[in-house]
Amino acid sequence: MKKNPILILLVCGFLLISQTGLLLSQERVPYVYAGVHKSSITSSDPETSWKDPIGFQAGVGIPVVFFGDALSIRAEINGSLQGAKWEDYGYSGRTDLWYVNVPLTLRYRFKMGLFAEAGVQPGYLLTAKDKYEGETEDYTEFLNRFDIGIPLGIGYEFSKNLAVGIRAVPGITTLDKDGGEKDHNLIIGLRVIYTFAK
Repeated sequence: MKKNPILILLVCGFLLISQTGLLLSQERVPYVYAGVHKSSITSSDPETSWKDPIGFQAGVGIPVVFFGDALSIRAEINGSLQGAKWEDYGYSGRTDLWYVNVPLTLRYRFKMGLFAEAGVQPGYLLTAKDKYEGETEDYTEFLNRFDIGIPLGIGYEFSKNLAVGIRAVPGITTLDKDGGEKDHNLIIGLRVIYTFAK
């Protein structure tokens, strides 16, 4: 199987960050999360209409730096099904995009359990499939492999172990490789987070 160097670098970078001695206080406790999201593609072409299907996402994360009790930097890695249904000049289909993402976020936790977060999310496109009139075409070679999004979220911690959150990730890089269309990823999702805290 052909190994992709960018994917390997992303995974190694996450593992390296999680094992460094950057922690200033408190204990690094890993967490897992999963959720569903409304996935869409924003387009500059007025003839193309993108509709929002349901996608899903699952991943793991760990706090890597604490600044006191409220502020922390967190590194994550996740797999994410994105894309959108489309209509273009009377035709319709669906584009499914599989990404591996490595979000790095700054989280502020309020005393009542609420938290807010923002950061940057590099992503790598694994596969892109375009479904049209009962056929599936591999569309990967026409799209940029590298994607950058800006994760913005809020959430609530019910306990040390369980939390829920809403996160929006607008993409800032164009999807198409030639740059002719200014299409960008956009997801808004609900996540359930389980922390392995004692």
